[in-house]
Amino acid sequence: MAESVTLISQYFYPETAATAQLLTELAVELCQRGMNMVVYTAQPSYHCRKRLPKKEILHGVRIHRLFSTQFGKKRLHGRLLDGITFSIAVFFKLLLSRQRGILLATTNPPFLIWVVLFISILRKRKYVVLIHDVYPDVAIKLGYMSEKGVITRIWRWLNKHSYKRARAIVVLGEEMRRIIQQAGADPSKIHVIHSWADGSLLYPQKKDKNPFVKQHGLEGKIVVLYSGNLGQAHDLESLVEAADQLRDLQELVFLFIGEGAKKEKLVSMVREKGLVNVVFLPPVPYEELRFSLPAGDIGVVTLERGVEGLCEPSKLYAYLAAGLAILALVGRSSEVARIIEMHKCGFRVDQNDGRGVVEVLRRWMVNRDEMEEMKHRARKCFEQHYDKRIAIGKYLELLRTL
Repeated sequence: MAESVTLISQYFYPETAATAQLLTELAVELCQRGMNMVVYTAQPSYHCRKRLPKKEILHGVRIHRLFSTQFGKKRLHGRLLDGITFSIAVFFKLLLSRQRGILLATTNPPFLIWVVLFISILRKRKYVVLIHDVYPDVAIKLGYMSEKGVITRIWRWLNKHSYKRARAIVVLGEEMRRIIQQAGADPSKIHVIHSWADGSLLYPQKKDKNPFVKQHGLEGKIVVLYSGNLGQAHDLESLVEAADQLRDLQELVFLFIGEGAKKEKLVSMVREKGLVNVVFLPPVPYEELRFSLPAGDIGVVTLERGVEGLCEPSKLYAYLAAGLAILALVGRSSEVARIIEMHKCGFRVDQNDGRGVVEVLRRWMVNRDEMEEMKHRARKCFEQHYDKRIAIGKYLELLRTL
């Protein structure tokens, strides 16, 4: 009889968020490798609010879409309410369910790990925690919560007990491992499994044969690409400042692909400075990433100061798969910095260091061979360490041992 795993996440297929795409790939791959996969998710709210069937089967994965509000991610209170209502729906679904097997609970939203804690007590269900973002720490660093507030203390107390009762805890990097261990988790339960990309879908391409390049007039350009959520946890203003200082380099283009809380501010900055070397495009469908990502030469990864280890940008692995040199605006302790240093596939500069960004880009514009060598190393390190088959294999091994 196949092992049964119930994956719980607010974001799943057909959402366009990176987390949803990764979890969809995880569920489908585990199902194809012999596991009985069930998913509890919400109705779409990330970029659209289209109502989908409550039950659906995707490549053998049984999807159950539970009730939640659909305010979306643009307003904090609406996003919070979406997460709370979905978590309540999950609790009652699990409480009344006769299914057995492992629960795999994500931190999307962060309240889910409390839900499975209570279900574990009430229904004796075993669970694994998959941490994408460390809460409440991210909210504290971004100024949404107080470090010493009552809610913070209760939150951390619940987290500690959720970690204690979990059969295993999956984190995305070594710094996150350290943080979760300090939060009271048993070190023997913590497993580092990086995010990934699909190397059969994303790979380097010649630009003269890339339809995305031709469609958007990028022929003959060196493209500095940021693709993903234009959110509050990312230092994106430094890129616009760098574009202002590098407007003399006509071959250099800054391309932003995505939506998010900071987009309006960034567009306003570009308009005020009169920049013609910055382009904004909406998110592209998942199947078109194989053209949009290789259209870049330099992939930008950013994190606001202080959130290193609390969240890890999954876009890094897509850039590596597409063979882009990496420009990272991150702290020294981040997993991104560690990977770049280990594999010599890019440069790291401190957040808000616009001068550092300019220096790196001018260096690459002068020394194209160095940039091309880093692009080659990016793909090589991806194939050796961060391809989808490697990560899925680690999840399969972990879940089967439980």
